[in-house]
Amino acid sequence: MSNQTFLIGTGVESIYACNLTSNGQLKLLNEIKCGKGSSWLLPRNDLLYVVNAQIDKIEIFTIDDRIQGKLTLKNTISSMGNGPCSLDIDSTGKWLAVANYGGRGISNFVVFPLNNSNLPEEKDAQINTIDGHGPNSDRQDHSHCHQVLFHQDYLYVTDLGTDTLNVYHFNDANGNVSLVGNRIKTEAGAGPRHIIFHPNKSLVFLCNELNSTTNVYRINASCEQFECLQTIKTRRQEDENDSTKENYPAELQFTPDDKYLLVSNRGDENLVIFNINENNNEILSIKEHLDCRGSFTRYFTFDPTGTFLLIANQKSNNLICFSYNKDNGTYNFVSQLDNIQNPQ
Repeated sequence: MSNQTFLIGTGVESIYACNLTSNGQLKLLNEIKCGKGSSWLLPRNDLLYVVNAQIDKIEIFTIDDRIQGKLTLKNTISSMGNGPCSLDIDSTGKWLAVANYGGRGISNFVVFPLNNSNLPEEKDAQINTIDGHGPNSDRQDHSHCHQVLFHQDYLYVTDLGTDTLNVYHFNDANGNVSLVGNRIKTEAGAGPRHIIFHPNKSLVFLCNELNSTTNVYRINASCEQFECLQTIKTRRQEDENDSTKENYPAELQFTPDDKYLLVSNRGDENLVIFNINENNNEILSIKEHLDCRGSFTRYFTFDPTGTFLLIANQKSNNLICFSYNKDNGTYNFVSQLDNIQNPQ
């Protein structure tokens, strides 16, 4: 395996380009200035789409040098809402969707047409809102769209503020969406954040930020009907019993072999690793909790070879690299990179 270059979004005015060596060492290559709060990065071909969560913008960069991670800002548009936090592009490559969280203002999700240069245009953008609120007055006073995800012919939107998962049929001819059935309700006060579809099972997993749970759904062949099979805690019992600790799950991903589901616990500072069980009433069971060696663990991912797990610790300003053993599903600490400001 040769060296790999990867990018890190942040809560400040920087995107970091880093190097991962074949033996798992981390090195800073480049720091690119950007709008404040590049908390979600979406690469497509030679372009990088970036939210500016704190100034309500979307930036588009050209990827000029994949080895050194050099970028050039090409365009900036309004996110047409407050606090953009998630981006996705549909399968035709003609539409860009953004979730605007609305922490300081309007929450919505917007679908932008992409022009012939693959740049989003504010003209003819489709703006959509979700009505309602949840029982947590501090966090759920109104809708808070947290993720947009295209899958097959649908656009899925998680809404932390209304405790709903929303399934929309997506019309790729004009960018219009239409709600399919009723909004799928989670437990009151759960605060749904991110979802993920299993690549070869009829299962969808949803992590909830406010009550530290993960939901398991069975879906039909068209991916529009959801049956909740299980809700499981992401925390250790001793952490739940500690009244001084608060916890907010952030991201969820499968291991490269699809045997396990990982969810990050911000506050408990670990990843919960779930077994994905076959032919069992309880699809998920806890295998272990992996110490993330930092504070406020947020995003994580595996490298394309499936050899290494990379973890971003937001408040301790560091990146952690573990090796992953596919034979027994174990992890070993390899390296750490400090002074990465507010990685997300």
